[in-house]
Amino acid sequence: MKKLLTFLILCFFYGASAQRGDELLVYSVKGKVTATYKNEETPVKVGKVLNQGMTIKTEKDARLTMVCKQGKPLSVTKEGVYPVSRWKDSCKNINGSITSNYFQYIWSELYHRSDEYKEDLEKNNNLAVVRGDAPYRYEVYPEGMLMVEFSPALDTINYATGSFPLAWICYDYAGKYQFQLYTSKERRLVFKDSIDGNEILIDRFRKKLKPGTSYAWTITAKAKTGVIRRRILNVVPEAKISDYIVSIKQTVDVHEDSAAQYFRIGYLLEKKHYLADAYLYYQQAAAADPEVSLYRDKLTSFRYEFHLDVVEEKERKGNK
Repeated sequence: MKKLLTFLILCFFYGASAQRGDELLVYSVKGKVTATYKNEETPVKVGKVLNQGMTIKTEKDARLTMVCKQGKPLSVTKEGVYPVSRWKDSCKNINGSITSNYFQYIWSELYHRSDEYKEDLEKNNNLAVVRGDAPYRYEVYPEGMLMVEFSPALDTINYATGSFPLAWICYDYAGKYQFQLYTSKERRLVFKDSIDGNEILIDRFRKKLKPGTSYAWTITAKAKTGVIRRRILNVVPEAKISDYIVSIKQTVDVHEDSAAQYFRIGYLLEKKHYLADAYLYYQQAAAADPEVSLYRDKLTSFRYEFHLDVVEEKERKGNK
């Protein structure tokens, strides 16, 4: 009997633990929506964890979209009172599409910022997983040569318009760099310049770029840098990006507030290497809903990864 009791307790404990992290999270809210739990009613905001036992109340003209850990969005578009338990079996049969992958990402990012996640860490005496700075690829050089770092995202950029830097990091060199841009197939030199700092704006040579053409760029320095491999800059027609953005908007058939849609568009543009355009949408997302830490954090890390913070600081000083 004692062994059976111990077994049941362990089953309950591990079963409850397994269910933690499977909650619905709020993805988008419009109008007045509240959640009631243990007789306490609170406003529903983006990122809120909706536990079993909660009741959701939506007022007239309100809209609520939740997201499952499996990557499925669920919407409430009618006025009413809804127990969260009604969606307990609604997150099955996910097809592994780009959209479901995106919502899995959103669920994870929101959950790791939630109070429930922090409370679980404290209870289990664990440290939070630190999400590191932007990734960088280290070029490998022989001993005695400078090490230059590049974001992997700069291996290939698809570009149409906008101000965006090509950037790198080298901690042991403060001199000038020689930048060269040439056609990737014919290797015809299109532009070259000697620059200070660790970035160059595409604006500097944008007039020389032709839509539909693929370019390559490299940097060298007077100090020994070894062979720095070339990186690709694909110049695409503006209409191509516009058409892609239209298609992105149409892939989701649930309600999104403006900030959520801006962020989703920015994220998918970044995945397609449209970095200049992604930056504009990340900015719009953070401006549309400054209270959502995910939007702020992403904008901050994006600016850091591509030296946009450095560029903008230089522009501010130059305008004084």
